[in-house]
Amino acid sequence: MTKGEKITDLSYLREMSGNDKSIIGEMIDIFLEQIPEFEEEIARSLKVQDWQDLGAIAHKAKSSMRTMGMENSGDCLEQLEHFSKGNLKFELQQKKEKGIEFNPEDEKNWNNVKSETMNDIELKHIPLLVEEFLTQCPLAINELKETLEQL
Repeated sequence: MTKGEKITDLSYLREMSGNDKSIIGEMIDIFLEQIPEFEEEIARSLKVQDWQDLGAIAHKAKSSMRTMGMENSGDCLEQLEHFSKGNLKFELQQKKEKGIEFNPEDEKNWNNVKSETMNDIELKHIPLLVEEFLTQCPLAINELKETLEQL
């Protein structure tokens, strides 16, 4: 992304709302309320290595980012979701190999991730993807606040 290039692109939102400024403003307001939660939860999940939660919040945030035309952030979140499942699979495989019995939550997670194909190289991208996402969020917030003032 080059200097001066926008993080957001509201073309989709304008099209879906029939270019209704009140709907666009309302959607931006909702997004601006959500984004700090997304940032906090993603950072926390990475810090404590809660891969299930990281994947879940990435999945939840992905569509919001794309609605605001934040395709790069949406792509980061999609990869985070996928890689988080790989990390969870790795941890569950280790439990299995050590003969540790799965609790019901582990069993449910195992059924969701056992077919994931991951390798260590891909898993190393998780912190970089989180950093990229967290770097883009404040820029997007500023852009969207400016857009609200212009509506």
